[in-house]
Amino acid sequence: MSYPCLEPIYLQRHIDALQTPLGEREVYKSVAYCNRCGACMPICPTYQFYKQEIFSPRGRNQLLQLALDGKIKITSKNQQILDSLRTCTLCGKCSEVCAGQIPTAEHVLEMRRALHKNFLPYLLYLFLHLRTTNPKLFARVTRVALFLRKTGILFILRILQLTRLFGLSFLNYMCHILPAHIVSLRTAFEKAGLNPDNETPKQIYLPSLEAEFLLPDIACKTLDFAQRKARTAVWQNTPCGLFEYVYGDLRCCRRTVRNLIERHEQAGKLPLITDSIDVYYFLKKASQLFAKHPNMAKRARDFSAQVKFVTDILPTPKRTSLLPPVQLEYGSLFERRSQATQQAHQFLFALFGQNLVECLYTDADIPAFGYSFVDKKENARIGAKVIEKLVRTRTNSVVALSGLAALETIYLLKKYKIQTKVAHIVEVIQNR
Repeated sequence: MSYPCLEPIYLQRHIDALQTPLGEREVYKSVAYCNRCGACMPICPTYQFYKQEIFSPRGRNQLLQLALDGKIKITSKNQQILDSLRTCTLCGKCSEVCAGQIPTAEHVLEMRRALHKNFLPYLLYLFLHLRTTNPKLFARVTRVALFLRKTGILFILRILQLTRLFGLSFLNYMCHILPAHIVSLRTAFEKAGLNPDNETPKQIYLPSLEAEFLLPDIACKTLDFAQRKARTAVWQNTPCGLFEYVYGDLRCCRRTVRNLIERHEQAGKLPLITDSIDVYYFLKKASQLFAKHPNMAKRARDFSAQVKFVTDILPTPKRTSLLPPVQLEYGSLFERRSQATQQAHQFLFALFGQNLVECLYTDADIPAFGYSFVDKKENARIGAKVIEKLVRTRTNSVVALSGLAALETIYLLKKYKIQTKVAHIVEVIQNR
C-alpha cells in the first residue's frame, strides 16, 4: 500500500520510512500515531514562549498530517508555517515524553525539505556544504578563515560593520563562540605523540567537524582512549552526511552516507567511534535513508551496528567526594535520552556520585547543531533558560556530549558572566 507524500514528483527529496523506537514506519503512518494528547506541549522550548498551538509538537504534527492529506500546502509564502518550522530546535524532547514516541523532529525536517528553503545564512551554507562536496577545499578555506581571525582581520571587518554588507553577519557570532587559539589536528596529534595513520587498525575514529577543526583536544583525547583499547585509525576530514540531512539535499546526504558505508566495508567493517552525540544518533538510523532499497538498507544496518559513541571506550572512573556539583548537558538532535546518554549519565555518576546534578525533563537544553544560526531570537531565549538552570542548581561544571554544545555553552557563560566550567565528556577523566 502506498501512502501520501509531501512531494510525489520529488520522492528522492524525502524519507520513505522512519526508524522509530517502535519499529519502521512510513511518514504518513508515523504522524498518524499522534492522538493530540498534549503531553509534549509543556516541555517544548518554543511552545513555552509562544503558547500557540502551531508552535507546539502537536501543532507541527498536525501541519504534516494536513499537508499529507492534501488539505494545506507547505509553502514558505505562509509566514506562520515558516515560523513554526524554523523555530523547532529538533531536540526530540517531545518524543521523550510521547507515549507513541513520535519522531516530531523528523516530521519537521520532512516539511522543511518541502519548502526548498535554506534556513542557514546562504554563505554559511555554501561553506559548510563544501565539507560534503569537496572536503579538501573545505579544509583549505577553513585554514584561511582561521588565519584571518588570528591576524585580527575579521575583528576589523566586524568593527567597521563590513560583515553586514557582504552577507557575513554570521561571522560575528562565530567569532564569539570559537576558541581563541586553534592548532591543526595533525599538529595536535604530533604534540600528543599520537599516530592517526595506523595501517592495521582494529577500530576507526571518525572525528566530528568541531573536534577536527575547532577543538583538537577532543580529538586527541578520544584517539588516546581509543588506542588504549585497540589499534585505531583516524578518518580525517570525512563527511558523514549529517549536515546535508538537516540543512541540505537528502539526495546528497544519501550519496555521502553510501560512500561512508562503502569505505567502512572496504576497511573490514570495524567498530567506528564518534565524539559527537549528534553524529552518533544520525548514523545509528542510517538505514532509513534507503528504505526502498532492501540490499542497501541491510548494509546500512550492518554499518550502524558498528557505530559507537565515545563513552564505549572510556575507562571506569574512580569516584571522589571532593568534587563540586556537575551537570550533564543533554542538548542533542532528534533524541534527548537514549542508550548513549544513559551510558554517559552512568559514567558521570560513577565519577561524581551525589555531586552529579539531576535535571528535570522540563529544564532547558542547549539547542543543537547550529540552531543559533537558524533562529537567533529563540536561541537567545533558550540560552537564558539554560543559564537560569545552572544558577538555580549551583552547578560548577557542565559536561557536554558534543564539541558544538560545549562551544555554545561556553559562549553563554561568558555572556552572562557565570563562573562555570565546561568540558567534553572525554576531557573529564584526564582533567582529574
